[in-house]
Amino acid sequence: MDIRENDLFSLTEAADIALSALFTPSGRPSLRVFLSFLSDSGPRLELAADEPTGDDAAFSARGWRFVVNRALLQQAAPLVVDCGEEGFVIRSSLDFSLAGGNCGGSCGTH
Repeated sequence: MDIRENDLFSLTEAADIALSALFTPSGRPSLRVFLSFLSDSGPRLELAADEPTGDDAAFSARGWRFVVNRALLQQAAPLVVDCGEEGFVIRSSLDFSLAGGNCGGSCGTH
């Protein structure tokens, strides 16, 4: 399923500019939005180059192709890929405020 940019997914101009600085027009990969648990501050949505699978929804936004697992999309929509001073940020309807961080057990409470 290939869905054009709409209420479920969008890419900001700042993120488009940042992605264009990383990839040539002929070398644009499909970019996966996925849930990562590797951040010290807790779970977050991230981007990585990846090919779509049968479990994915695909979105075209500003000339880029994004893929998201359908189950994740149902929970997280709408998704907005943006870029700020600290890199890419993916805003969603998910609430990670109670998830806690991952600091290897040396931080006390989570």
